[in-house]
Amino acid sequence: MYNKRSRLLLLMALFVFFSGKTWAQDAIFSQFYASSLYLNPAFAGTSESSRLIMNYRNHPFPDTQGFSTMYGSFDRYVPYLSGGLGLLATTDNHGGFLSRTEVAGIYSYHLQLSGDVFVNLGLQAGYMRQDIRWNRLEFTNPNQQPPDNTMKHSANFAFGAMIFSDRVYGGVAMHHISQPEISLVSDEAIPVKYTAHLGFLFEPPQRRRANSILYEYLVSPNVIYQKQAENHRINLGLYGGIEPLMAGVWYRHNIEDPNALIFLLGFSASNFRIGYSYDHSLSGYSDMFHAAHEVSISFYFLTSQQQRRQNLLRCPLY
Repeated sequence: MYNKRSRLLLLMALFVFFSGKTWAQDAIFSQFYASSLYLNPAFAGTSESSRLIMNYRNHPFPDTQGFSTMYGSFDRYVPYLSGGLGLLATTDNHGGFLSRTEVAGIYSYHLQLSGDVFVNLGLQAGYMRQDIRWNRLEFTNPNQQPPDNTMKHSANFAFGAMIFSDRVYGGVAMHHISQPEISLVSDEAIPVKYTAHLGFLFEPPQRRRANSILYEYLVSPNVIYQKQAENHRINLGLYGGIEPLMAGVWYRHNIEDPNALIFLLGFSASNFRIGYSYDHSLSGYSDMFHAAHEVSISFYFLTSQQQRRQNLLRCPLY
């Protein structure tokens, strides 16, 4: 006999192994533009300064450690390369017994098409590794020995393109172009993930003034579509705020059925941003303690000699 937690972990492990396509799907972030390099490598170098971003996402489940994902990235614009350089790392942990880690480097070439229209082309190359901790599982047969294979790794590549002006931004991306094989029990590959995103930024001509302080406010509708194997997701979102506060709401739909409502709050200062989002599942399994929570922190390394570039991307930062 083995306890309830072990039974659930074993069932989850069997589900992962015998439905590899489920495990092959990428982790999902709800603060799309806080994890912008994860969304599209063409975002590298689009900020006015070097920036460091960290995201933590947690989705607890009863009797397990739940699902958690950590993301970190650093990018900056490099003038003599006519583009941006970036470095990102992600770790996706499932139940404390399965994990996937990726580290990647990015170069994004920035091209000016006309006075206020720019195109970015991003290339990403990385290393991906998948691990399993057999000692976290208890088998029905106590004499059964765990398999020898505990890790598999592979190279991984992505491409992205983006076009934007002062008010409109949109792009496409392809991840896992090489379809890396990192399954521990088969030769199944991670399917290519396709992403398309489009957003608008509206600022009223009159800005609000209070107590001799000028406040800028904006409204930004967005749509993001993603496809990976049989999974199709469309995300419809709206941001709005008055500096330094911003709020947002997203609706995530999995084509076949509604998936989640996402609520977001953000605060910005001169050199840092912090955001919090809460995913409320529409599938019937969700409450404050069994829903996805995500926190992002961004640091911007501004200098006194910083000069404003023409090719800055203006979009929400969460």
